[in-house]
Amino acid sequence: MKIKISILVFLLFAISFAIAGAEPKREFRGAWVTAWSSGILSPEEADETVRLAKEANMNALFIQVRKVGDAYYKSNYEPRASNITGPTEYDPLGYVIEKAHAQGLEVHAWLNTFRVWTRDDLPEDPNHIVNQHPDWLTRTAFGETRAGEGLYLDPGVPEVQDYTFNVFMDVVNNYNIDGIHFDFVRYPGPEFGYAPTAVDRFNLAFGRTDIPSNSDPAWQQWRREQVTALVRRVYRAVIKSNPRIKITAATIPWGDCTANFCDTSPFLRTYQDWCAWMKEGILDANIPMNYKDESNSRNAREYRNWLDGFKRWQYGRHVYSGLDFNARPDYVVRQLEAARSRGVNGMVGFPFNQTEARPKLVEALKNGIYSDPALVPLMPWKSIILEKESRKRYAMAVNAALIRKDLDQAIALLRESLDLNPDYTDARFRLGQYLLRKGMREEAVKEFEKVLLVDPDHSAAREEMETALRPADGSSSQE
Repeated sequence: MKIKISILVFLLFAISFAIAGAEPKREFRGAWVTAWSSGILSPEEADETVRLAKEANMNALFIQVRKVGDAYYKSNYEPRASNITGPTEYDPLGYVIEKAHAQGLEVHAWLNTFRVWTRDDLPEDPNHIVNQHPDWLTRTAFGETRAGEGLYLDPGVPEVQDYTFNVFMDVVNNYNIDGIHFDFVRYPGPEFGYAPTAVDRFNLAFGRTDIPSNSDPAWQQWRREQVTALVRRVYRAVIKSNPRIKITAATIPWGDCTANFCDTSPFLRTYQDWCAWMKEGILDANIPMNYKDESNSRNAREYRNWLDGFKRWQYGRHVYSGLDFNARPDYVVRQLEAARSRGVNGMVGFPFNQTEARPKLVEALKNGIYSDPALVPLMPWKSIILEKESRKRYAMAVNAALIRKDLDQAIALLRESLDLNPDYTDARFRLGQYLLRKGMREEAVKEFEKVLLVDPDHSAAREEMETALRPADGSSSQE
């Protein structure tokens, strides 16, 4: 069974606390590392980023692997990013995973979702999605495709949903990530969403033929539902593929927080209904980008008002407050303290790239609010999902062995079951049995030994182990 290095590191960390007689502290301490500037663009940059994150007693890095329809990993869908400075074989995501996991840091793959270009000129690569499918770009009712932030794919186009979903799952299925992270998972503004296909779909759903107005409540809600549809689809697929992976999103908290979420900026201006995502349980953690100027009294008040809102719309999932790492270190610490005092599950800072100010920030954190290490918070609902998926794979394994007589598939499924729940004794016992049937005696003995460590009275495991240890020709093992 494969066990992540990061899991082993965290386990040793927890054991050290247990020996000391104290409960390990749990608080999410993350940092966003953008691909726009130095931080992960070469192995040397990645090494320094990981080193400083560890030194600052952080426990998670959000690595930007899709910036504007490009890839900082080995993608099956999108071109390699042009500003990677490492050697041709350098895989930023794969490299950071290896180095960060060795230090006990989680790695979350950060993908810009619907925004796919920012420059005035179009991409040079003919295979870029903007050049391949300009008809997929969102636009205003007047046909304008360029928003102030750049070019966005339109969530209301089914092909956009399929393509973006495949990009996300390409990362999920090929990398040992701890989380997948949505950003720009929204419209650029309320005037966008008028891709012809999207308007046609809306009119078909509502029996209409007109061009809907921005102020039309049905049209507004329909666009919210298009964004939500992708989040839901990715969440459900990740649960089936690898339920250990955490699904998070960088969300909008512009302006001040109101008592009613339906009056907030994400709901009204970008059609990003993250409150509904939390309520439905299709996010494991919400990470609102709560970038407020602590030196400004109004902004400082808004920062804290949003903290209260995050808690109000948490619905049993995690909330990590995003904050501006470009601010003065003492302001960063002050906002971290405000978040901690309100009981949010942790914090994520932006950006943690290579700058002259980064070492000073690290010093302020490790000598202050992050003076002691902390484990990431537990997610009880993930444990329930893991057990359910583990039992599902166990049932499939038994079916493969008994009905289809496919021991190889059964063994593979049981290994998956145990990856999800290492304490599943029945699955481990079955795995030992099937390995023994395949003649893999040494491997079978190891599994039976693990069963007996947990349950010394498991007579069937003891009998099977004795069978495995018996010489194949039936002779006595003693001379």
